[in-house]
Amino acid sequence: MLSNTFFLPSEIERETGFGKEQLRKWRQRFGFPPKESNVDGKIAYSGQTVEQLHLIRRLLEAGFRPAQVVGKTVLELEKLKLELGLNAVVYAPDESIITLIEYIKLNDLKGFSSLLIKKRGKQTMLDFVQNTITPLMIGIGDAWRRDEIDIHHEHLCSAHIERYLHAEILRLRPRDGLPVILLALPPGEHHLLGLLMAEAVLAEEGAIAINIGSGIPLNNLKLAAISCKADVVALSFSFAHPSKDILPTILHFRRLLPPEIQIWVGGAGISVIRKKPKGVDFFYDFKDAVFALNNFSFQ
Repeated sequence: MLSNTFFLPSEIERETGFGKEQLRKWRQRFGFPPKESNVDGKIAYSGQTVEQLHLIRRLLEAGFRPAQVVGKTVLELEKLKLELGLNAVVYAPDESIITLIEYIKLNDLKGFSSLLIKKRGKQTMLDFVQNTITPLMIGIGDAWRRDEIDIHHEHLCSAHIERYLHAEILRLRPRDGLPVILLALPPGEHHLLGLLMAEAVLAEEGAIAINIGSGIPLNNLKLAAISCKADVVALSFSFAHPSKDILPTILHFRRLLPPEIQIWVGGAGISVIRKKPKGVDFFYDFKDAVFALNNFSFQ
């Protein structure tokens, strides 16, 4: 169980999605999370702290502000989650999701692939991403925290989903009259799966979706957008991205890009932004992006 486990700072981002800068900011403002140490005397976070961070993440995704949840006890956070009915979303996956997780536990990629393909055959890409991949990854994370699987199972699941989405995207063909969308992660961002899911959803809707991944400076991203004749540049910010950097990055990139190229931003990290800058569209789920795509106005 998590209560007897310690996590080094390098493990926290992978486990909770919150980066060191975000936690430092919260510690200064709210006194949480506390600095702790493991049996070797190294700075580490207890299992209870990590459990609080997981609950905080889900409540932030549900619309709470950091001041409303950061620093609350596990019991207080669980109560808020119950009041919102979040347990039904997070802890009650359908039978097929449970089966997919069991296949991963058994390292049964043949069974996993077969069921994943069956699920996809009954769903649009939007439904597949929102109702299969997202709850599957949440379930995998929950199983890891309960010590039911090892970290290699989580990586195995992510890698297999990424390969599957890449293969699906290659089969899709764009439709006339829809924009060219360049998808990228901003500097310092490394969570590629969300960007890949966005690419798959937009591609099935008929957009020309060009995913150039991570590690590209904003000046070079501007050049890529112009070179690809992009109508939109879509950026994804995860919870792990330093919150103080998100709005300045967006504003700087807006100044760099020609005004006729639109900017779309998404990802869990944008929940910290209260005042939306002009010339930038914010999307809080994939449905928003699909709606914007199908109602796109060329400039």
